[in-house]
Amino acid sequence: MPVIAVIFPALLLLTAVLTELASRGRLRRNRIAGIRTHATMRTDAAWAASHRAAAKTVWIGFVASAVAALIALVAEGTVSLVAVVAVAAIFLATSVVSLLQANEAARLRP
Repeated sequence: MPVIAVIFPALLLLTAVLTELASRGRLRRNRIAGIRTHATMRTDAAWAASHRAAAKTVWIGFVASAVAALIALVAEGTVSLVAVVAVAAIFLATSVVSLLQANEAARLRP
């Protein structure tokens, strides 16, 4: 279980860094990295707006998952198990919410 507790925060950190780079214009629209949906890929303005909209949520998700991961690694028994489940739930919630935010922001852009 400790592997899961480390992998999800690491993925959220990578996502947060890429989202931040895209929101600042340092990661241009592409087919490999970033939030890639029909709406976000439509224009450069939609790409940047979508990543700006999602960046805060992804950073908060990363911090929350990192705290839960630390608890999972330090605690024992049921507490550790609950913390691992929390890490996975935070990862899923962050992914869904940031995607919805990004799509909404992209749709509002011309």
